[in-house]
Amino acid sequence: MKDNTISAVSNKVLDVDLTTGNIGEIEISDEDRRRYIGGKGLAIKLLFDHIKPKIDPLSEENIIVMMSGPTSGTAAPAGGRFVVCGKSPLTGIFASSIVGGSFGLSLKRTGFDGILIRGKAKAPVTIVVNDKGAKIEDAKKFWGMDTYEFQEKRKKDGDWVTIGPAGENLVNFAAIASGNRFAGRCGLGAVFGSKNLKGVVAKGTKKVWAKNPEAFKKAVNIARKKVKSHYMTGENLPELGTPGNVMVYGSNGIMPVRNFSKTNFEEKEKISGEYIKDNHFVKNHGCVGCPIQCGRMGKYGGKEIVSPEYETLALMGSNLMIDNVEDIARWNDLLNRLGLDTITTGSVIGFVMEMTEKGLMKSGLTFGHSEGIDQIIEDIAYRRELGDEMADGVKALSDKYGGGEIAIQVKGLEMAAYDPRGCTGQGLGFATANRGACHLSGSTHAIEVGSYLEQHGVKGKAEFVKFLQDLTDAVNSSIFCIQTEFPFLEENFAYKNTPLPIMQLVMRYLPGIATATTDLSDYANILSGLFGEKFTTKDFVQAGERTFNLERLMNCREGISKDDDTLPDRLLKEVREDGWPKIELEKMLVKYYKLRGWSDEGWPTLKTLKKLAIPAD
Repeated sequence: MKDNTISAVSNKVLDVDLTTGNIGEIEISDEDRRRYIGGKGLAIKLLFDHIKPKIDPLSEENIIVMMSGPTSGTAAPAGGRFVVCGKSPLTGIFASSIVGGSFGLSLKRTGFDGILIRGKAKAPVTIVVNDKGAKIEDAKKFWGMDTYEFQEKRKKDGDWVTIGPAGENLVNFAAIASGNRFAGRCGLGAVFGSKNLKGVVAKGTKKVWAKNPEAFKKAVNIARKKVKSHYMTGENLPELGTPGNVMVYGSNGIMPVRNFSKTNFEEKEKISGEYIKDNHFVKNHGCVGCPIQCGRMGKYGGKEIVSPEYETLALMGSNLMIDNVEDIARWNDLLNRLGLDTITTGSVIGFVMEMTEKGLMKSGLTFGHSEGIDQIIEDIAYRRELGDEMADGVKALSDKYGGGEIAIQVKGLEMAAYDPRGCTGQGLGFATANRGACHLSGSTHAIEVGSYLEQHGVKGKAEFVKFLQDLTDAVNSSIFCIQTEFPFLEENFAYKNTPLPIMQLVMRYLPGIATATTDLSDYANILSGLFGEKFTTKDFVQAGERTFNLERLMNCREGISKDDDTLPDRLLKEVREDGWPKIELEKMLVKYYKLRGWSDEGWPTLKTLKKLAIPAD
């Protein structure tokens, strides 16, 4: 091939030590490449190989890994993403965040699959990556800039990931910006800040090629047709974006209301995707090369800004009893600029509102009223007064002030916008997800609402939670968007040609057969074309299972056990609707552990580690 072309996998990762200023390279073995694919899988494996257990997440011993995937820079649908991994200051365990923007593509085009960052600079710096390698540059004059201002100021340099004031001030849930997309969860922006790292820029010129271009082209053409023909990715998401979920989940008692204490938000139509489309929509936007383009730009208060996603509309809207979408959009823009996770911010504010109502805290924040929210967001980002305490997250607040039963978090991570009392499989998913109450570690809620599984009960839940967790880790290792799971699964023969009642019976009563026979050939065929060798659906799913178990092993070494695989008391003990049963979490956990091959204490057994070729020590 010509000098300006690179394979879909270079097997080279930059190794940057901010303490010493040394820059080297890490070679990825062919064995690790096949076992972990790329993206999240290889990022977790690199952390396992290079980070010490029990380190302080905000110490210079923490490591940040950013990885592209084999699909990055190719024509694969929805492959223009990357992953950020490290130890979370919010949860004290390992965390990953998948994000769009252009950085992953630009990094891949430099000839490096990823970058590992260790140590701490003496003063603010940036890392510049291009075809020739990397260098560290002074960034003192840029410290204090918000994420949008900084990227606009430095846009000629390439595609950036950067933090805002929240990351600089070590807020436990600070985000990392990539364009107007964000690695939002778990506070990895604070790890950037702890290293005096303002941002990383990539500017590559190389073109990515598949090792078997004919096979790759054939697989991509089939996959793209499925993305376009499926209702969700071809119609709903391009038309409404994720705010289309407001009416779906809000009408089924799943969208969070009043700090997860109520069922129905009567004014949900005012913050819905349909309302935004009719009153505020300007244009679509999305990740580079993605045919879905699910993001929205809207006009609010006379300004064109990024429209809030479903999670933000729910946690900053219905969760706070706010029905003014102009307010939510303004807060979303402020949170983006300051570099704060919108999910955790909404949860923290909701918790403080209820604690204030109960007389356990003083804040001036009240459900249903927007007064004081703009100010508290800034106070959190700059760690001022009450905002300084709120910057540590819900768990830290409940440890200090009480109210643990209404603190909606798992393993220290605030819960995403799906009340598991209305989708019990998602409850099991929240309880067992590696990074905490994460909806993106297997979105079981998507098949529980008016779909294949029942909203309540335990039928099929453990099997599908495990299956979707493994699938999602495989997807995130390949660096596909998880939205491709809809068309790649449901546009296949069995799903399209089997009547729904029969599908429901099989998935509820024969879930092992249903998961084992699910057609995942689109993912495997695309990767086979990229790798130039046969990569089976079994290889694909097992890579996800291996990644999930390796991360669990790492978290167990940090102290995680069965006691942490639980849900907040409010969700386990309070039944919101007449006729709704309680979540039978323990019953699902027993089956889930057995399926996983974990001990009664929640550790992967030696037999499981050996089966997955994971080092036991």
